[in-house]
Amino acid sequence: VPPSATYPPLRSTMLRVVTALLVIASASAFAPTGFAPALRSSYAGQQVCTKATSTMTGPTMAEAWVRMVPAQDVTTTRQADALIAGTAVLVGRYSNGALWGISAKNSATGTEMYGGKVDESSLTIEDPQWGTKYSLTDGEVVGKWCPKPPVLGALIGAIFPASGVWVPKVREQGGFVEVLLDVDAKANFEKAYWKGILDAQGKADGGYY
Repeated sequence: VPPSATYPPLRSTMLRVVTALLVIASASAFAPTGFAPALRSSYAGQQVCTKATSTMTGPTMAEAWVRMVPAQDVTTTRQADALIAGTAVLVGRYSNGALWGISAKNSATGTEMYGGKVDESSLTIEDPQWGTKYSLTDGEVVGKWCPKPPVLGALIGAIFPASGVWVPKVREQGGFVEVLLDVDAKANFEKAYWKGILDAQGKADGGYY
């Protein structure tokens, strides 16, 4: 086989990689805050108000209502987002004052959902970056995937497969907006991670010393 016969597949692969990198770079330039959501709330959200344990078919999961932001900071015209227990959450209010909550990051590139237009007739929010509409009830994609902006949105949609986002339970309690989270999941993961590091060094059981 002539050496040149192996070049076209290689060129094709390199072209796809370069194209993907250029698209992602362009997307980052268009994005309001790059690929990290702009979490405007400075409230730590670490006060656990209520803790309930439910047993499932498998491990026991610990869930808790965690304070996110003061309720007065969320109005029918003002949304709020924050990083709560390692999870980016976006909340807002319908015209009747009821709360809604959804992931603060879209499922395509992870850019922010803050400021997305809410359609109360279809109970959806439109991702301000790529125009994808997500259901506020189950997080599923409603309609077209990444329809905006022209060309660039289509390229992003071709690179990243359509997928929904997380929709948390939210409530107003004691003057705060609260989010129901599995607060132990992240802590347990980190505990196992650091124990593994210490075990590798002989420190976990004091043997190192």
